[in-house]
Amino acid sequence: MIKITLQRREPLPTIYRIFLPVAAILLALLTASIYVLIAHGDVFKVYYYLITWPFENPTEIFVTATPLILLAFSVMVAFRARFWNLGPHGQFIAGGLMAAWIGVQLGGLSSYLLIPFIYVLAWLAGSAVCLISWWLKVKRNQDEVLTTLLIWSAMLQINAGLLTGPLKSPYTTYPQSAEISPNAMLPFLIPNTRFHAGVILPFIVLAFLWILFTKTTIRDRITAATVPRVATLEGINVPSVYFWVAFISGGIAGLAGANEVMGLLHYMTPFVGPNYGLVALATAMLGGLNPIGVTIATLFYSIIINGANAMSWNTGVPSFLSDIIQAQALIFFLILGVLNNYRIVVVRKPLPKPAAPPKLSIQKFTNGGVGIPRPMEFKVTGILRSNAVRIPALLIGTAIILSIIRLMFPAIKGSFADLFTSSMISLTIFTATPIVFAAMGEMLLEKTGVINLGIWGIMIAGAGWGFMAAYLMNNLFYGILVAAIIGAIFGATLAFLVVTLEAQQHIAGVAVTFYAMNITYFIHRVLIGSPLVEPTLPQTRVLKIPFIGDAPFIGALFNQTLYTYIGIYLVTPLLFLILYKTRWGLIIRAVGENPKAADALKIRVHLVRYLAIIVGSALMAIGGAFYPLIDLRTFNLNVGGEWSWIAMALVVLGNWNPIWIWLACVFFGSLNAAQAWLTTTTAQIPYQFLLAIPYLLTVGLSAIFGKRVRPPKAILQAYRRE
Repeated sequence: MIKITLQRREPLPTIYRIFLPVAAILLALLTASIYVLIAHGDVFKVYYYLITWPFENPTEIFVTATPLILLAFSVMVAFRARFWNLGPHGQFIAGGLMAAWIGVQLGGLSSYLLIPFIYVLAWLAGSAVCLISWWLKVKRNQDEVLTTLLIWSAMLQINAGLLTGPLKSPYTTYPQSAEISPNAMLPFLIPNTRFHAGVILPFIVLAFLWILFTKTTIRDRITAATVPRVATLEGINVPSVYFWVAFISGGIAGLAGANEVMGLLHYMTPFVGPNYGLVALATAMLGGLNPIGVTIATLFYSIIINGANAMSWNTGVPSFLSDIIQAQALIFFLILGVLNNYRIVVVRKPLPKPAAPPKLSIQKFTNGGVGIPRPMEFKVTGILRSNAVRIPALLIGTAIILSIIRLMFPAIKGSFADLFTSSMISLTIFTATPIVFAAMGEMLLEKTGVINLGIWGIMIAGAGWGFMAAYLMNNLFYGILVAAIIGAIFGATLAFLVVTLEAQQHIAGVAVTFYAMNITYFIHRVLIGSPLVEPTLPQTRVLKIPFIGDAPFIGALFNQTLYTYIGIYLVTPLLFLILYKTRWGLIIRAVGENPKAADALKIRVHLVRYLAIIVGSALMAIGGAFYPLIDLRTFNLNVGGEWSWIAMALVVLGNWNPIWIWLACVFFGSLNAAQAWLTTTTAQIPYQFLLAIPYLLTVGLSAIFGKRVRPPKAILQAYRRE
């Protein structure tokens, strides 16, 4: 048996620490040749265009890098205080909308007044969006990772709704704002290029941040805030520090949005800045959260992005290769970054002899292992055990009663009330199915103390690979199987990063998302191509349970596909029984509550976390595959990951318990069904506003119930045996 362990050592000299991101980038470029060969491309020709074209057009390097540098600065400021702002793209959109609106409404003002005024309002707009997450963190005990991601998703929909409604240009059929006034446009500095005055802005912000972190006391306050308890003992107001961090981080992101509109686009669109947030995270980490390092890393990424576009035009290799290189660079950086403080030791050990299973008790893993049981633990569990039986029995009993009523009063079947109720229930269950798979997968690994922000990419990967397998093999089962295998592979990748190498879980998860989604798009483009009409799968047969399926009102619960039956009626009870009725479940909960005490009882903590992450990620991928296999029956960009962040939020809302999470998923499905009904009946309201409601309502519910939830005690904590 091979075992990888980490041995702490003195930090590497500065020259070696500088070389680590360079080595990560070189490895990413080198391994990208594999994908070129998969796409049947000429490796030398691909790299020729990838590297030479940007330097033949150097102004494009700076134009492309401008918003990315600003967003990376936004991430950098927040991360230095460990305020995990993963939604700078939402703040970017807020700044862009402000510029598009003010640039039209006050277009008559002089440029000398209008442009600075727009920048100030864009900063305030971005800050306002970010400060929502600050308030939820310090006042309602909400994880800013989830709130920034959910608000980002809501901002995407609000932006699209505004651009198809109140802010839509009257001169085009496309969803975009009117062109801003010439007085609001930034001048082009080099003729016949896109090099505008806004390109200078990142370097102004760079100087501002350098002064902020070297000449003021805020650097020490931000550093202290990374350990809130110690900072509080030192008399530092940690919520105040978080406030200013959120204000600066969101403000810089808002500046980036306004700069893009005023300097380059001159109007706002729903598609502005695709993947900007993910790229900014990658470059912020590669730059070591240092302003100069971030600038250099982002300029390199800009070279790769521009070179990839030229490469795709001239060689036919999909331009997603650029995103794969960027994602791989971040993953390699996380791997190599371990070398800064640790020495990786590979030990070959004989397989251990099987030992008698330890006697486990939940008291050993709560309250720090002191042995004092929590009374509510057993009270809540007892209630849920009874609910696990009562809820299905109640549904079946109600269906039988309604079926008898239908026989007695046949006019009920087919009435308006019956049709409306049945359609709403059917849509609720249909929407909830993939969310249940994803949320149960996330709950399983969070029970062991690990958060998987790779859920978005893993669900998209499950959708893409599942569709390709089902389409090419003409078999739905193969699609589900391949989706599960792909999810398990990406789960194992995440487990290696966060369990073995102890990488920061949020960053590792986003790296997996970035890689998983883009490798999926790349392979889909290679195998399926880009036809004018995407291929589709045949419709899946609906299985109706005799007699009960004909019941009025709730008969739709028993007129579903096998996929839905498994997701809605089987996965949750199965996980509930495993977690609360088996020794495996006790081990999973023990590792998430007190891994040190679990290790003392000979439980292999790392193995348990590996298995939970792999199985949980497989469930997420199966959930993502529901969309192309059952719902849309085709695959394109972003299919599969629509509700990934919602699934994570529902795990928190359900207090990490399968039954409550299931109820939260069904409730969210009902919200989506209501939104769909409102979309068809309220034509004067842009439907995107209604699509934003579930995200905003989830944030609101989390704020209301936030202080009542209790996550596993070891959540986000790496474990290493002493």
